[in-house]
Amino acid sequence: MRGNRERKIQLIALVFLLTIFLLFADLLIFGIFVSRNGMPYYPDSEEIMEHLHKEKGEYRLAEEESKKLSGAQQFAMLLDNGGNILWSEFLPKELRKSYTLQDVAKFTRYYLEDYPVRTYVVPEGLLIIGQKKEQIWKYTLEYKEGVIRNLIEFLPLFLLFNALILVSVPIWIQKKRAKQKEEERTEWIAGVSHDIRTPLAIVLGNAEMIAATTESEEIKDRALRIEKQGLRLRRLVENLNLFSKLSFGYGNLEKEKIQVSRFLRKTITEMRNQTEDERVQFTLDIQEDLQGLVLGFNENLMERALMNLLYNAVQHNPEGCEITVKLYQDEKAHVFLQVEDNGCGLEKAALKRLNKKNYEWEPSTGQHGLGLKIVKQVISRHRWKVQFREGSQGGFLCRIQMG
Repeated sequence: MRGNRERKIQLIALVFLLTIFLLFADLLIFGIFVSRNGMPYYPDSEEIMEHLHKEKGEYRLAEEESKKLSGAQQFAMLLDNGGNILWSEFLPKELRKSYTLQDVAKFTRYYLEDYPVRTYVVPEGLLIIGQKKEQIWKYTLEYKEGVIRNLIEFLPLFLLFNALILVSVPIWIQKKRAKQKEEERTEWIAGVSHDIRTPLAIVLGNAEMIAATTESEEIKDRALRIEKQGLRLRRLVENLNLFSKLSFGYGNLEKEKIQVSRFLRKTITEMRNQTEDERVQFTLDIQEDLQGLVLGFNENLMERALMNLLYNAVQHNPEGCEITVKLYQDEKAHVFLQVEDNGCGLEKAALKRLNKKNYEWEPSTGQHGLGLKIVKQVISRHRWKVQFREGSQGGFLCRIQMG
């Protein structure tokens, strides 16, 4: 359904934008959290060396700096150029040894026997500050600069792709389920319509036979009423079935080249035969140079649309009215089909609602419901335009631009 489709598109757009916003918001929050809480604290190497003094051949760290190391659960040591320990503070027992160049090369980048460490070059040699085991995740990554630059440039596209998948998969599932339900509904309505037609045909046949054979005016009048209401019920069933098909798509629209004047005469004659009310007058007005006009359209659908317009005029003007069907061309060579009556017409609010863009997909309310919805749907399927307005004599007017 077009109205539902537009609402779904709006929902998809909203979900998509919300997903993108949430992804960037999550990345921002994660970045802020990591920058504030994820970076481990290491004392300043210059500050340590400034408070590290050599007295009587031994190095001693100022008490204040020692407390800082203790509070951070860290250790420190100073190696000379030969890998020997000149000084240490809170150094684990397994680390109290001499170190070779190979050892230094290893822990300079990663871990010193599973202890995460940082290494600083100082005049005395190397200053090493370490953390407890399993407290810090430390790893060095090396990539080409061009790769990192490309990754940064394509990162938004990756996020966009992920968001599309995140949005499209549930929407596809929902659409598939909705389509299945709509097919089931259409099949059910078609089945019910078929089941109603058979007994309805029997009722109409008997009512017509009774009206034609009885001599009692009262029985004839009742039979004619039954026939009239039966025809109305049949029309409602046909409209319901057609509305369901149009709402679901109706498949491919099969068009034929049809002479419009012939089509109008046939449809009006059929409606006149069904009405048989002298108070209702039909007039067909075709512009002379349009008598031979041939257009491509689906005859069955257009016949139903025109019958609905004619029946709408008859049904809502029980005191009778004059219905004029007019085919004409304006100065811009646009072809119009106009159906107008001189009956009671409609209020401006009702006309405004009929002319709303998605009226045919709204719930039916009031007297002018399913029939005019089908008119709008049929015209829409033909890519034509339709407008409802007040007639020249105060009645109801429908104008269809056919080309």
